[in-house]
Amino acid sequence: NEVIWGTIGFLIVFGLIVWKGGPAIKGMWNARIERIRSEIETAEATRSEAEAKLAKIDSDIANADAERRRILDEARETAASLKTQIVAKAGTDASDLRARGAADVDSAKTQATSDLQAEIAVLALGAAEKVVANNLDSATQAELIENYIQKVGAGS
Repeated sequence: NEVIWGTIGFLIVFGLIVWKGGPAIKGMWNARIERIRSEIETAEATRSEAEAKLAKIDSDIANADAERRRILDEARETAASLKTQIVAKAGTDASDLRARGAADVDSAKTQATSDLQAEIAVLALGAAEKVVANNLDSATQAELIENYIQKVGAGS
């Protein structure tokens, strides 16, 4: 008898728990399931955001590498251009310097030749005067002066 009454009491209490507590337990389980589902969706959204950011970072890195290569290529081209300009300018400057040096040498040579000719003329004139003064008599001197005057008069 006790077992029957215990079983009936158990079933009544269990029925009350299921009847009154069932919706609460079901709501608790549904809330937990919904919370877990929400956390999974949030995690998936966060994961997709992270993957998008990773893709953007990878793209930025690739763009940075391309930009680095472009800058290096531009720097190499600029350096080559500057080298060409510097070499050309140095060649031009060297040619100008050689030309100026040659002109200076020619000028100095011409000046030295002129100075030497003038000095030789002065010396020759002095020597000629001495020779003429020693060997010239009055009649020859008068004849030379007369010839000179005629040449100057004919040239006028």
